[in-house]
Amino acid sequence: MYGIMLIVVLVLTGGVIAFIGDRLGSKVGKKKLSLFGLRPRHTSILVTIITGILITTVTFGILAIASKDVRTALFGMDKLKAELENKQSALEEASSALVNVENDLSTTKKEYDKSKKDLESTQQDLVKAQDAANLLKQEQIALQNRNQELWSDNQNLIENNQNLVADNQSLVENNQLLLASNDSLKADNLELEKTNNDLQEGIENIRERPIIYRVGELLASGVIKKTDDPAQIQSDLNQIIALANSKIIDKLGKEGSKDGVWIYPIEYQKAMDRLKQAKGDTVIRLIVAANLVKGDPVLTELEMHPNRVVYQENEFIYQKIYNVPIDGSNSEMLISDFLRNVNITAIDNGILPNPLTGTVGVINGNQIYAIEKALAENRGKDVLISAFAAKDTEVLGPLRLNIYFKNEVE
Repeated sequence: MYGIMLIVVLVLTGGVIAFIGDRLGSKVGKKKLSLFGLRPRHTSILVTIITGILITTVTFGILAIASKDVRTALFGMDKLKAELENKQSALEEASSALVNVENDLSTTKKEYDKSKKDLESTQQDLVKAQDAANLLKQEQIALQNRNQELWSDNQNLIENNQNLVADNQSLVENNQLLLASNDSLKADNLELEKTNNDLQEGIENIRERPIIYRVGELLASGVIKKTDDPAQIQSDLNQIIALANSKIIDKLGKEGSKDGVWIYPIEYQKAMDRLKQAKGDTVIRLIVAANLVKGDPVLTELEMHPNRVVYQENEFIYQKIYNVPIDGSNSEMLISDFLRNVNITAIDNGILPNPLTGTVGVINGNQIYAIEKALAENRGKDVLISAFAAKDTEVLGPLRLNIYFKNEVE
């Protein structure tokens, strides 16, 4: 819209100037005016030229006033051209720089991609390194624990070494004792050889001589009281042995008894050591170790048992209900069964049985008669038979009984 207005103004201005110039030229021609001493005709031409100049000058003036671009085109073309060349040169440099930048960018992108791959590889290596570090840490902890165990084992080895040194010293002392005992064992061995020869002679003559004592037969027994006096212990043990010798002499005579009771020295010494360490009274029993024929020494074994009161007076032992037959048969079997059960119960509670018979007590004829009479009075009935201890009874026995009857029908 601005350009149209400018053209309209230029046309109107040119028309007005042309009109004024024409009128002015006509007046100069008609009046034959002269300017600068020129002829009228020449003056008219001059006015026409000046009019054309004014039209052009006014046109460019208006354009220059109205438009900065026109001013620039009229007066700053060289400058504009120079700036345009500079801009073109700068544009070319910028294009070249852009190409370089694009090349650099491409190179940078490639380096970035490579760096990214290197970073990923580095991260993977870092993860692996971290895993390796964790594994190394675990191994370090395990190694520390192992070192602790080794240190503990080393301490134990030191203690064991000290114990071994002490044990070695003890073994040296024991070895000296064993060497001292070796001579004694040699002497005992000679004595055993002599005894073996005697036994061999006894075996050869056994068919010609009767057996006086059977293996397992009880020779003598007694109780050794608890004491801290070794001499008293030995004296009490020797008294029991002397009792056994006395019984042998009574049975065989002095000539037939030969050397009397014979006990292995080692067994005798072990018995003495146990008696010294005993916490209470001890029962001693001398048991025949082998069948004895007349003229041979009586080989014996020492049995030792802690002594105590097994049954107190009137203490209950055993009871059982029996059905007595009407005809009175099997009375002996009932009595035998009852006494056998009493015997088993007493042995289970601690009373020592006779090695040969296996019995622990004694019962007299009057008690047997009383039992038979009670069974006869209760024929065809159920009878409860009870056994009680007649008096305080220790491990050595014998067990004496009080027997009671009760009719279960009543």
